[in-house]
Amino acid sequence: MNYTDKLFDFDNVFSSGQMEIPLGELYQVAELSLIRDGVIGQHVQQCDEITYVVSGSCKVYSDDTCYDMNAGDIHFVKQGCEHQIVASSHENLRYICFAFFPNKAHPANVAFSAARAEKPHFVIRDNGMVKTLSEYLIRELYQKDDLSAEMVQCYLSQILITMSRILAGKTIDYREAGDKKSSYYVMYKLLRYLDNEYLQITSIKAVADKLSYSEYYLSHLFREKMGMTIKEYILKKKIAHGADLLKRSSLTVEEIAEQVNFSSAHAFRRAFKQIVSLTPSEYKNQK
Repeated sequence: MNYTDKLFDFDNVFSSGQMEIPLGELYQVAELSLIRDGVIGQHVQQCDEITYVVSGSCKVYSDDTCYDMNAGDIHFVKQGCEHQIVASSHENLRYICFAFFPNKAHPANVAFSAARAEKPHFVIRDNGMVKTLSEYLIRELYQKDDLSAEMVQCYLSQILITMSRILAGKTIDYREAGDKKSSYYVMYKLLRYLDNEYLQITSIKAVADKLSYSEYYLSHLFREKMGMTIKEYILKKKIAHGADLLKRSSLTVEEIAEQVNFSSAHAFRRAFKQIVSLTPSEYKNQK
């Protein structure tokens, strides 16, 4: 890889035997951001790998197949395949990847192998769960302790099972039964979407279009039920995420601002001070 292509990375490469879990042996857990047209050069996969695109878009080459991937897409490639990633020329690319040597007897690997029908590589669309689990797994490794291996095992197992269900066309609906036209259902649907996608949301209109409601209706309903605007809620979610990264990682303010999709570090600092009443530096250094 050309390291001048890289904006930032959180890259854990484990030595042999360092991260052995019942699911198998973890080789790498990484979160990377590439500049426009940045390249992860062609290489042969040392082990199985799952890649989740957090933001931006790219072309992923696996053997003779080229996949166009966007935010929310998941790619799997098996050990031994030739592999390459090329970021879009229009925007920076941010992605999370997990590389591991699977224990083929583990139930999650058995289910995943059956669901993918032994395909050596493919792309599927996330149902919202893989993004959340991936971020939890990354955060776990930001602050390793004696129980981190157990937590990593749980998250990675859930990722494989979730991907198996997506491949099998199975959906799990945790929503309570009720009239889908009721304001309670709309609020549930809206909050769930905002909580899952707040880092990617560009406008309230885009949210309304995605959920198939009018922008006016969602804005009015949200203010009535929550006592704040949708924009304020999204901003608070972003700042809370940024505050968590300030405390739990070694990322700079500039890197955190980019992760939580602010236009600049200055804009992030200004919003942070407005909501937290402290600058990012003051917050990070307080006991």
